[in-house]
Amino acid sequence: MFALGPLSFGAPLALIGLLSLPILWLLLRATPPAPRRAVFPPLRLLFGAPDDAETPQHAPWWLILFRLLIAALVILGLSRPVWTPPAVIDETRPELIVVDNGWAGAANWDATSREAIRLLDEAERDGRLAAIMFTANSGEAPAPLRLDRPDAARRLLATASPMAWGTDRDSAASRVAAARSDGALADAMAVTWLSDGMDSDGSRALARVLSGLGDVRIIEPDNGRAALAMAPPEPTASGLAIELRRVATSLPRTAAITALGNDGRAIARTDLSFDADSGIARSELSLPLDLRNRIASLRVEGPGTAGSVRLMGDQWRRPRVGLIDATREDGQPLLSDLHYVESAIAPFSQPARGTLDELLETESAALVMVDDARTDDARIGEFVANGGVLIRFAGPRLAARSDNLLPVDLRIGGRLLGGALNWEEPQRIARFGDDSPFAGLPPDATATVDRQVLAQPGSATPDRVWARLEDGTPLVTAVRRGRGWIVLFHVTAGPDWSDLPLSGLYPRMLQRVLGLAQGGPATGPANGAWLLDRALDAGGEMTTAPNSARPIVAANWESASASPISPPGLYRLGSATAALNVIKADTAITALPRDLPGARFAGLDGPRPLRFIAALLSTALIMLALDVVLALALAGRLPLRLFGTAATAWLIALALPLAPSAEAQPTTTPPPPVSDDSFALEAALDLHFAYVVTGNAAIDARSQAGLTGLSQEVTRRSAIEPAPPMAINVETDPLIFFPMIYWPVARDARALSPEAAARVSSYLQSGGLIVFDTQDADVAMLRAGAPHPGLLTILDSIDLPPLGPVPSDHVLTRSFYLLQDFPGRFSGSPVWVEANPDGASRDGTSGVIIGANDWASAWAVDATGRPSAPVEGGDRQREMAFRFGVNIAMYALTGNYKADQVHVPDILERLGQ
Repeated sequence: MFALGPLSFGAPLALIGLLSLPILWLLLRATPPAPRRAVFPPLRLLFGAPDDAETPQHAPWWLILFRLLIAALVILGLSRPVWTPPAVIDETRPELIVVDNGWAGAANWDATSREAIRLLDEAERDGRLAAIMFTANSGEAPAPLRLDRPDAARRLLATASPMAWGTDRDSAASRVAAARSDGALADAMAVTWLSDGMDSDGSRALARVLSGLGDVRIIEPDNGRAALAMAPPEPTASGLAIELRRVATSLPRTAAITALGNDGRAIARTDLSFDADSGIARSELSLPLDLRNRIASLRVEGPGTAGSVRLMGDQWRRPRVGLIDATREDGQPLLSDLHYVESAIAPFSQPARGTLDELLETESAALVMVDDARTDDARIGEFVANGGVLIRFAGPRLAARSDNLLPVDLRIGGRLLGGALNWEEPQRIARFGDDSPFAGLPPDATATVDRQVLAQPGSATPDRVWARLEDGTPLVTAVRRGRGWIVLFHVTAGPDWSDLPLSGLYPRMLQRVLGLAQGGPATGPANGAWLLDRALDAGGEMTTAPNSARPIVAANWESASASPISPPGLYRLGSATAALNVIKADTAITALPRDLPGARFAGLDGPRPLRFIAALLSTALIMLALDVVLALALAGRLPLRLFGTAATAWLIALALPLAPSAEAQPTTTPPPPVSDDSFALEAALDLHFAYVVTGNAAIDARSQAGLTGLSQEVTRRSAIEPAPPMAINVETDPLIFFPMIYWPVARDARALSPEAAARVSSYLQSGGLIVFDTQDADVAMLRAGAPHPGLLTILDSIDLPPLGPVPSDHVLTRSFYLLQDFPGRFSGSPVWVEANPDGASRDGTSGVIIGANDWASAWAVDATGRPSAPVEGGDRQREMAFRFGVNIAMYALTGNYKADQVHVPDILERLGQ
């Protein structure tokens, strides 16, 4: 490589061709030898004739310069020039590049790789040696650290990838020290540390070793691009409390977390916001216990890392519950209070009886203490403070003397209902409040309370009372202590004081209470070893287990952390499943200290190299074509008028390579459609799919990219060739020109004006098709039990017939591909069409398709034609989404064509295959 300052040439020998330009100048100016004169007598008759012919001796000078410029551009293009702004001025020392390739580095791996390549190119241009080292252990023997040609380091970088565990900077420091002592590194070097921006064990040791080689330039991600880490979630009375961590910066930041089930379907979603100078953001995911138990993972939306994903194991579905043995059983253990509790919780937990010492050793997620098992051991308070759940039941002993492990202060003595000295009737359970964890459970009219312990006035505040009797006295109270909960049933666990343990409401209430349990340790056998079933890669996606993975002994499971031999992922031991995640409760996310030895910090958004080969050769090709036009014009073979037109066209084409490139920006709002004759003319002259503009830049850009991808696939797979999609405003634009309209529906969608509603209804009646997509995987339905609010707002003003799920024999399932599922970015949500299309005077077709699977994201492509949005089910689900999109297009254009009986034999034969 040859360099002239920041300008370097990948093929410098091609520059020798510039020496031929003077020779080319002479050749272009060369003329044939002058003709010899011969006297021919008859020519004397022509002596007086006018002579207006002009024959130049050589080409015009400006044309020669033009052709020399073409040759110079070709020579310069073949020399592969690159403009690289220097990061180090006049650097002569060898280059050492240290790259953090742990899970946190995955968030900016592309930018980090580009920066490393830029540094290696700079070293190659300066004729310096280079070495590269990665700080995360891959599980294999690392490549020797030694100085070599930059091309060798570039090959190592090309084969490297981020790991799904953290960095090991102590080992990296030892490698650098060993290489220096062995003479593999120079005593003075230009050291660049491409850091992930997070502090960890060994950061100071690595900086100290690197500073012994020279000043250390640490390049770290910018504030808005640093990795996010998800702490272990904590159960709450209404769902899960989620905490995200980051390196505290001066800029605020927002993020969204989606809870996914085993089938990839979104169950719930919540937004979080980091305040300026804050490294922690919290939010609560509100959802019922049965939905919480279906969560397989929690994921931060957008480009992910292994630290921004939280896998959930069996411990979140069947918590281990310890039943403290009672001091007496009255000789009838099957009729004891513990028997009723154990029978009630056995279907949804793993109950185990034992002494307090035994139960604390097994690290249960919840403890149950009946009145006969009452103890004041201080270790129970520590258990609750560390996140455990203590469920207590009242009885004669508690009525006689209270203690500190209670959510409210109790009166001494029990309340007797229906006794000889008490004229009150036994009380029924009142309706549960909306803020109670028991909300939604129907009270059992047969469950009456004869006796209970009462709370002191003023201590049973509304936030501590979860259930009441019809007379307003508390039945169940609870309080948060530290990270855990104390829950008190003011009756006995057996039927001595109430009929509640004999009712079907009893196990359902206990199931809601155990929803507060954090799960505790993995609930597998005590012996054996956990085997990795599916691993989590650095980008947060599930993959096969790497070769470096080893089984984890069951006794060592709780102390295991993510590493090459124990990658994060889902592990199995017998029938039990447990999740090993990167981030633990005590994992601290802090910035690299600014006082590291010899360190100076810089941002990752550094200068980028500019390559000119394409622009130079394209310009030369255009100029060469223009030279042909000029030659024809000078020879008189091209009329002047055509010459001017051609010259203008070629000058415009010449300027195109020099114009700034326009790339698709996903956050840019598409230009609003123009409602005039030009819009109607454009829409009518070609086949376009359309999407409704919502005013949200992200949603509109996604709709445009989605229909662009769908149009390309329809063109590739069928005889239909749709033009690029068009944006429409239902309030102003005509809809009749479009066979299919994609309508993304936001939760805050506005109601249609009467004119727009009439326009939409007329479009549907005339044979149009509208695909309504709420893009939320029915989260609104799952969480609130009600349809999407934005969809209700829009459909309220449109004249629609009754709707129903797509039947298995609907034309939409076979209009092009044979399908029974209709996935998009999400899958599993029902898709709705007209329940009785035959009654809609539309030739047996439905005018609407309503779903929530976010089809636009699955169809979306970028400017290069590559998918631009993630799909939960991977490439297979994206392919099925495209097939459904093709079916929609064919359905919109052909209607009930495939419903004709003539197609039945072919369809049956295809199904048989």
